[in-house]
Amino acid sequence: MSQYSRKDGSASNRTIPHTRIEDERQIEDIYEFGEVLGRGSFGVVKEATNKATGSRWAIKAVNKEKAGTSAVKLLEREVLIMKKIDHEHLVHLEEIYETSKRMYLVMELCDAGGVQKLLEKKTRFTEKETWTVINQLAHAVAYLHDCDIVHRDLKLENILLGQPVGNELLNIKLTDFGLSFVKGSVGSDSMMQSVCGTPIYMAPEVIDDLGYSQQCDIWSIGVIMYTLLTGRPPFVAETEEKLYELIKKGEVDFSDPCWETCHESAKNLLLGMLKVDPAYRRTAKEILNHPWITGDSEASETSNVLELMKMYREELRQVRSLVFSVCRCFQISQCFQL
Repeated sequence: MSQYSRKDGSASNRTIPHTRIEDERQIEDIYEFGEVLGRGSFGVVKEATNKATGSRWAIKAVNKEKAGTSAVKLLEREVLIMKKIDHEHLVHLEEIYETSKRMYLVMELCDAGGVQKLLEKKTRFTEKETWTVINQLAHAVAYLHDCDIVHRDLKLENILLGQPVGNELLNIKLTDFGLSFVKGSVGSDSMMQSVCGTPIYMAPEVIDDLGYSQQCDIWSIGVIMYTLLTGRPPFVAETEEKLYELIKKGEVDFSDPCWETCHESAKNLLLGMLKVDPAYRRTAKEILNHPWITGDSEASETSNVLELMKMYREELRQVRSLVFSVCRCFQISQCFQL
């Protein structure tokens, strides 16, 4: 049994009720609507209480006519993905109601707010608070990747908060699967080559638009970790073009005073997530086994040595490539002289 999966490492087998209704007022017979929790271009999210059970939910109402065909397709894909997943750190979809004009998604209510607003209030998280978020987020992402699902839009705004469980400082709930897709599904190949997401969280390979994998999610986790600890993103620029240049260089600044008190293994993990080349970037499973997450100090020293060996091998590979190129150019020039 996997430590990061739902229960058995597979996608959910839950049956999500999807009910067609003729009149939109029928849903008001079932739920009593409360305050508005959020608004989008094509819909609104409201708090709602089930009149029969008293349970509280968040209901997302989307105007299909206003959204248009392309947006409705994205919504349908989001619904299909939410029907597949079942994890304690992913927002739970309870049921769906649909009319000819609107779709209503009855979802888990995260009444403790969101990580973005909490960070604005606190200005930065402690290392322990950051550990809690990254640990839970890595479990959620590892589960998604195990189900062949790539989120593609990991950011602070998409991490909500439920009521803490047990001794946990925070209880995160990852949401918004509008840009997510299942690998191997119809159209997924082209989707893995399309630029999407929020710029400051975007991985270098996504910017280059040359095709990418689920490792784009790992880069975003690295950006989130850095932002929680320092109170600002690792890559900031005045223009989007300059921002993309910084991201593709991947040079991480550790001058903030917070790094003087953070464990060295935190830096090690962060650098492993913010590798420009996704082939050398840590996977979600590797994050969960990292000493900063597990708290294994002895393994931390080993991890640092292994990281240095990886860096050495990468530098050696680059030197060999450069030497090969120089030799090839020299051979060509010799041919021209002959």
